[in-house]
Amino acid sequence: MIVNMKKFNVIIVFGMMILSFLFFIPPSTNFVPVSAQGSAEDTLLVGTTSFGYDLDPQNAWDSASFDIIHQVSEGLFAYDLADPFLRIVPRLAADCGSWSEDNLEFTVSLRKKITFHNGNPFDATAVKASFERLIHLVETGVVQTSELYEPLNEELVIKSVEIIDEYTVKFVLNYVFAPFISLLCFTGSMIIDASVMPANNIINENNTLIGTGPYKYMGNDGEKVEFEYYEDYYRGVPSVKKFTFVKYETQSAISYALVSGDVHMGGYDPDIMVGMESICYILPCEGPLPGSIITYMGMNNVLINKTLRQAISSAIDYDYIINSIFRNLIVRMTSVVPPGITYHLPQNISTHNVIKARQILIDANLSQGLDEDSEDFEWIAITESGDPIAYYNYTYNIGNIIREYIGIQAQSDLALIGIEVELTGVTWIEYLDKLYIYPNELNLYLIVWIPDYNDPFNYINPLFSNTSMKNSAQVNDPWLQEKMIDGLTEFNYSARQQIYYDIQEYIATDLMPWVFIGFNNGIEVHSPHVTDLQMNAMGFFYVFPLTWYGEKAEWDPEIYCPNDESLNPTGILSNPYILGMLIILGVASISTIIFIAIRKFK
Repeated sequence: MIVNMKKFNVIIVFGMMILSFLFFIPPSTNFVPVSAQGSAEDTLLVGTTSFGYDLDPQNAWDSASFDIIHQVSEGLFAYDLADPFLRIVPRLAADCGSWSEDNLEFTVSLRKKITFHNGNPFDATAVKASFERLIHLVETGVVQTSELYEPLNEELVIKSVEIIDEYTVKFVLNYVFAPFISLLCFTGSMIIDASVMPANNIINENNTLIGTGPYKYMGNDGEKVEFEYYEDYYRGVPSVKKFTFVKYETQSAISYALVSGDVHMGGYDPDIMVGMESICYILPCEGPLPGSIITYMGMNNVLINKTLRQAISSAIDYDYIINSIFRNLIVRMTSVVPPGITYHLPQNISTHNVIKARQILIDANLSQGLDEDSEDFEWIAITESGDPIAYYNYTYNIGNIIREYIGIQAQSDLALIGIEVELTGVTWIEYLDKLYIYPNELNLYLIVWIPDYNDPFNYINPLFSNTSMKNSAQVNDPWLQEKMIDGLTEFNYSARQQIYYDIQEYIATDLMPWVFIGFNNGIEVHSPHVTDLQMNAMGFFYVFPLTWYGEKAEWDPEIYCPNDESLNPTGILSNPYILGMLIILGVASISTIIFIAIRKFK
């Protein structure tokens, strides 16, 4: 066959150029332009299924509460949500702070001429009062976030807050705590006006939320929560002057409301949104992004030994769960530390392999005489015999269809390796009680874990420490326990990175305390009149930077803390998506140069 090399070269070059161009196209951006009805003065309407459980920043520990509080309150430090590495920036702090030589004292300068929404001044006295209230509530066990500030189940991280001058404070720590600045980014560390807060209790219906942030909390009537822009906000004027959270019963109802134009932003229901881009006035956000929310099936490590945990991990059909149950809203989990969190390192995680699962049981003499040649019906017969290889309950909260469906799938998958699973549905309150008070009553269960701040400690220690109430799997591993403490107290970046790399490998390939299911995909949809939504790995929603009806918000540029290398250790090339795009673009460029050279010298 004779090939026209000139045409062949052209095909190669254009093919590579098209491939590199496609790599840069954000996924699914089809929408029908509509004539704008209204203006930037209109109220932005955001659909939600919950207004959260707490208005008190120092007690809140759920994403719906965060969505409200983050618009109103601020901390000394924050994450730049527009940055894929979530680098830390000063917010109410005027600088990045400085550590003492022993890493037990952290001094911070504060911004000046800032007031709370009620006109009270923000200064060192306000910072000290805010943290003293937090310390008191943690010590007395009033707030649910206590263990974040007592990570070693001993003394609090913060010993005291000292006033150096009107706009300088010094944090004195009880012990070295490497992720301390990340802890200051957490909602519980946001600065409150302690003079109007109950000193010995959390906010109740007689109090309101007052902060220094871009929006004032205007009230909650049970159906909506309203916000208005704070005219004296120090960072600039937003495009959105007013916005409202509107409550719906389900994500599906929000999707219908978005399609009909009753809200401008809201949840994504694939059954409603997929295929409707041609008739919906919606624009999917750029995504998916590396997520930080993990979904896993917990296993009671006291009742289920490592051999059985390894067999179960190989027996689960992950593709079916991700594709059919989650409708591709998550991607396969590759480590206990997700890709949106610093120190993430993908592992050689268990895949769906029933033959491997059976071989694990055979090698451990648990197969009741079955071998590698035994058929499916023989393994199922053991499951249904009344004397299975193992018997476990799978507990879920009634009404959560995804948790129930995953239980049904686990029941089917594990029957193929001789393990019987019984589904047990309980109320949400009963489910929480079993997770955090009576974990010995659980065998198998599903958990979604949302991070509090960007540090692997926030995944490892609460979920695996033998002193944590969040360790529902009842993991008690001496090697892991020692490594967890090392990770908290090690300040050297490279040494700390290696600690968390070792931990991730051990958990994923040896200990296998869970069935690792997936990371969130970070998909959102919104009206085409809303732009510049800062999709971020933490899943935080922040209205201030939005562009509304084309009126772009303007604010002070973010200033990264230059020495915080842990949040951006290797620069832009550490992001595999960006690196892949650069590689393909580079190949396309080289191909173009070669093609031009061939033409020139022929």
